[in-house]
Amino acid sequence: MKKLLFLIPMLALAANIPDLAQLEKMIARFRPTELRADVNKISPGDRQALAKLIEASGVLNDIFLKQLWSGNPALYAKLRQDTTPLGKARLHYFWINKGPWSEIDEHKAFLPGVPAKKPAGANFYPEDMTKEEFESWVKAHPDQKEQAEGFFTVVRRDANKQLKLVPYNVEYKSDLMHAARLLKAAAALTDNDTLKKFLTTRATAFGWPVIMPRS
Repeated sequence: MKKLLFLIPMLALAANIPDLAQLEKMIARFRPTELRADVNKISPGDRQALAKLIEASGVLNDIFLKQLWSGNPALYAKLRQDTTPLGKARLHYFWINKGPWSEIDEHKAFLPGVPAKKPAGANFYPEDMTKEEFESWVKAHPDQKEQAEGFFTVVRRDANKQLKLVPYNVEYKSDLMHAARLLKAAAALTDNDTLKKFLTTRATAFGWPVIMPRS
């Protein structure tokens, strides 16, 4: 069950934001781990398919950034433009945490201009929604309670500012279709029939249309 957002935290104050030296110490707590795989034993087609799968995983990473906090995509783009030593350190630690809050420091903000604490409801619920509002809505819509508290929908506001449910395949349609195209391309490249079938069914699960569009 997704946690609810109870309060909107205050923006992080610059005085509490770590400088370069502090950030480097925070980053040093994480030890990089290199993962190796021998791809020489797989066919050329499978190697090409693997490249598509790695690209697709990046799309799913983008979805996770959006789910964690609505401001993540814009913040990530901004951080990538800062090539100073401090900017690079901030980007590095942002990528470790997938957001501007340090996971092993009680979710405290390490970047300026963001909520001081990680939103309790992440981006699964409107940031201005209260616990009381959600419970009242669920009471009025008992048939939607399971979906509202489940793992495949988000809660948003409609044009009248009322709560509504949006399935993942609608909320993240653009990203899922992008990932589906990559899985479909990988399926076309591999000569492994079992993998081809698996990738095709996954692409369909992401919402790939029955009639394929022209490239």
